[in-house]
Amino acid sequence: MSRPRSDNPKEHTSIIRAKRKDGWTYVQRVVSVYDPKIKNSRRISTETLGKLPPGETDLEKLVTLEPRRRKGSLQAAKIAAPAQEVIDPRDPGRIIYPLDIVFCVILLAAMQGKTSCTEIAEFWHQCRPLLSKTFPNFPDEEISHDTVRRITMIIGKDKNAALIERFVEMLRSRLSHPVIAVDGQAIRASRDSSQHSPYVLNIMDADNELILAQQVIGEKNNEITHASKLIDTLDIRGAIVTADALNTQTEFAAKIIAEKADYCLALKANQDLTYEQVRGFFELGTHEYKIARPSVTDQGGKITKRKTRVLPGALLPEEILNKWVGLDEGSIVEAVTDTVKKNTGEILGPQVRYYISSLRYDAPNVEQVLHRAIRQHWAIENKGHWALDMAFNQDRLQCTNAQYLAGRTLLNKIALNFTTKIQTRLEETTGKEAPSKPVIRARLNKIEDMLAAMNDCIRI
Repeated sequence: MSRPRSDNPKEHTSIIRAKRKDGWTYVQRVVSVYDPKIKNSRRISTETLGKLPPGETDLEKLVTLEPRRRKGSLQAAKIAAPAQEVIDPRDPGRIIYPLDIVFCVILLAAMQGKTSCTEIAEFWHQCRPLLSKTFPNFPDEEISHDTVRRITMIIGKDKNAALIERFVEMLRSRLSHPVIAVDGQAIRASRDSSQHSPYVLNIMDADNELILAQQVIGEKNNEITHASKLIDTLDIRGAIVTADALNTQTEFAAKIIAEKADYCLALKANQDLTYEQVRGFFELGTHEYKIARPSVTDQGGKITKRKTRVLPGALLPEEILNKWVGLDEGSIVEAVTDTVKKNTGEILGPQVRYYISSLRYDAPNVEQVLHRAIRQHWAIENKGHWALDMAFNQDRLQCTNAQYLAGRTLLNKIALNFTTKIQTRLEETTGKEAPSKPVIRARLNKIEDMLAAMNDCIRI
C-alpha cells in the first residue's frame, strides 16, 4: 500500500550522529520531508550542533564548533590585521564603520587604481554584495566620501606612521646586504598659495622594491633634518644606504654608521671642498683605480654603458676625513654613463657623478658592490616614485591637510608594495618577466582574485 500524498508534507526533524576516524562524533540536526517523486525523504536543512569527545554519548557534553568562515573572509582578516593596531579616536559606542574594514576596502580600491574619496565610496557601493560576504560584520549603510576622508586622516596621524612597516614585515625577504635608497618626492598638485609643494621623504628597499617608511615634510630643504630621524626608525644593519646630494650631510652619514650600516652618498657642489677634491683625484689620473665590470643596457632606442672607478678615501685631506665618519677606510667613487641613440648614433653624455662611501676600499669586489649600489639607487625613482604617480595618481593629489596627505600616500605605498610583490611571485612561479602593474590590475579585477593574490605574498 503506497503512502498517501499531501500537498503540504509534514517536516520531520531528527538528530544524526556521525563518528569520525579521530574518534569524535559529530552531531547534526536534519530537517526532511517525504518526496513522492523519489518515494523517499528529502533533506531541507542540515545544522551541525557540535561534536562529542571520543567514547562520549551524552549530548549535554556536546562541544560547540566555531562557525565556518568563507575563505575570502579569512584572507581579508589576514590583510587587515595590522590596521587593528591603529589608534581610533572615535567613540566606540557610535562607530558605524569599523576602521579595519574601511582600511581594507580603501586598500582594495587602491589596488584597482581608485584612490580618490569619491571613487572609494563608489567602489564600496558597487562591490557591496561581495564585500558583505567577505567581511562578517560589514556595515549595512553606504559610506560617504567625507567618511572615507576622515578615516584616511586617522590613518595619516604621526602615531600610525609605523603601519607601513608592519606590512613590509609581512612581505619582505631579508637579504644580507640590501641597498636602502633615500629620496624625496614632491606632491605637485598640492601646491599652496606660495607655490610650495609638500614633499614626502621615502625610504625604499631597492632589492625587494618595497617602500619601508615615509615622512611628509613641508619643503624640499627639510629633507635634511628628517632623513636622520626617519632612518633611525628602521633596522638597517648590514645595509648600504644611498642618497642624492641633498642628503649628503655629515650628521646623516654618522647616523648610518651608528646603525651598523654603510653609506654611498652622491656629491655635488653643495659639498664644495669634498666635491672638488674627489673630482680632482679622478681627473688627474695619477692613481691606480679599481674598475667595475661595465654594464650595458639596450632600452628605449638607446644603448647605455655604465662604468665605475674607485679610489681609497684615505687620499682625501685630513680636514675632510675628520668630517665624514668611516671615509678614512672607505672609498671615493666616479660613475660614468655613456648613452648613444640607436637611430641617429648621437652621443648623449658622458654624465659623470661622484660619490663618497664608507665601504672599505680593501673589501673584496668593492668596485662591483659600489657599482651595483649606485645603479640600484634609481629603483626609488623608477619603481617607486614613478609607479606611485602613474599607477596611483599621486601626482594628481590635491590636498592641503597634512594628515590626509600622509594617510593617502601611506595607503598608496602599501598598495604599491603588494602589487610589486605580486609581480615578484609571478616571476618566481613562471620563470618569466612579470606583467606590468596595469596588466596585473586588469587580471585581478575581482575582489576574491585580488585577495588571493595578496595573501600568496604574505610570508607570515
